[in-house]
Amino acid sequence: MSDYLRLRSHAGLVDLQEWARFELAGPEACDALDAVVGCNVRDLFEGRAANTLIPSPAGGVDAIVWLIAVEDGFRITGEPADREAIRSALAEAAAGRDATLRDDCDETFALALIGPAAEEVAWKAFGDEVHSIAFLHVLPLGVPPVMAARIGYFGEYELHLFGAAARKQAVIDALERAGDGDALMVGQDALPVMMTEMGTLSRERDVPPDVSVFEAGLQWMIDFRKEGLRAAGELARKKRSVDRKCVLMIIDGGASDLQGQPIFIEDRDIGRIQSAFLSETLDKCVALAYLDEDLGMPGLSCAVGAGRRAGKTVSAPAFLGRSITDSLG
Repeated sequence: MSDYLRLRSHAGLVDLQEWARFELAGPEACDALDAVVGCNVRDLFEGRAANTLIPSPAGGVDAIVWLIAVEDGFRITGEPADREAIRSALAEAAAGRDATLRDDCDETFALALIGPAAEEVAWKAFGDEVHSIAFLHVLPLGVPPVMAARIGYFGEYELHLFGAAARKQAVIDALERAGDGDALMVGQDALPVMMTEMGTLSRERDVPPDVSVFEAGLQWMIDFRKEGLRAAGELARKKRSVDRKCVLMIIDGGASDLQGQPIFIEDRDIGRIQSAFLSETLDKCVALAYLDEDLGMPGLSCAVGAGRRAGKTVSAPAFLGRSITDSLG
């Protein structure tokens, strides 16, 4: 069974050790973080999480992040490629404030338990408290505690686990015992296609520097009502000049050589493929593309590349995962 099929049909454990992890603590940590990210940090309270972004000065996206509110401040996590952008923005905001920034990558571990059977595995390893963790909520599990967060990128049940680096192997062993001794560890190669199937954007892969927050469709990550919004003026200007939109597509055939290919309606060139992957679930390619603004909608049939492969824009997600279909009966 491929790592992808394991994650889609059962459960797998992914090591996210290289992903960015920062701690921002102190009396003015909330003010510092709120000055950087798009969401209203003051709406967060201990035990809650939020998915948001760090706007760039040009009205684009410097980083996509998850925030976790804890007793002594906040934990900030994101993809490895965004690590320096996150660190730089947080350090700038913390300067001159009573807030302390610390890079936690070497001192902590990060694991993601993903798949329709993941909740059962986590319950066997950690007990009944697992069932009480709602989406965007965080709960310490075990002694000494491991921080378990219901946050997600991949469209199936996900439990992200954080704790002291010294406990990493013990947590892996406990989860594998709970999985009936099955080796749960899988690689990260399946993650990009799973994210694309759900229409989840990676900043590095899917949001070029010249694409605005609005063109990427990420404006939902920003509270435009809050005071002191980073790059507020440029964001307002970009909102009035949206030329393209990011859409999810399903394309016949595989994903080879699709990146950057043009998209056509008859002879009109309407956009480009940004990223593309073969979905084993659909046996077709799933792709994120930027289309002319007036055509960025689901249900559009088009042709892709010189070979004019059949493609269609769809609403995210590209399909319902097993954990959702099982819950619907």
